Amino acid sequence: MLTIEELQRATINPAVAAEAFDKACKRLADILEAKKSLEQKAFALFSGYLTIAVGLFGAATALLNAKEPARLLLPFWAGGSLFMVGTLFLLLALLDAAYGAQGSDPEIWIRQGVIDGGETALPHMRAYLTLLYQDRIDISAAANERKAKRIRVGVIVGFVAPIVAVLLLLAGRS
Repeated sequence: MLTIEELQRATINPAVAAEAFDKACKRLADILEAKKSLEQKAFALFSGYLTIAVGLFGAATALLNAKEPARLLLPFWAGGSLFMVGTLFLLLALLDAAYGAQGSDPEIWIRQGVIDGGETALPHMRAYLTLLYQDRIDISAAANERKAKRIRVGVIVGFVAPIVAVLLLLAGRS
């Protein structure tokens, strides 16, 4: 990829600059849409996990109040605790992260040589902005990957939680 200095010296094809800029805009828009989707999934799982954890802790509390043996409490506490760990990862996925903006600051447009530029000003600006979009795309894609990894860990923990609870329940009955 060309550097800013190389772009400033290059003869830019206006049609290519327009197409490159359009594709970069669409790529960043796709990544920002994926962000929304990841956050919706994380929030839905977060709500469900929290509800399940509270239910398991409530069942354990009911068993404790009924003076049941401690071995019967362990599966509910373990399952609830694992769902809470999953909830923590989902909460981390919901935290703010750095994302690239789709627009550009007016200050890069309102300057001499650009706003009053000739035929090559717009193609050069499109090429320049396309170069800037690469950084924005990289930042946004990395943030999405972190969100996705946290959601995956939360889902895995949520999958393991009932298995652990059932195994502990079966072990407590023997």
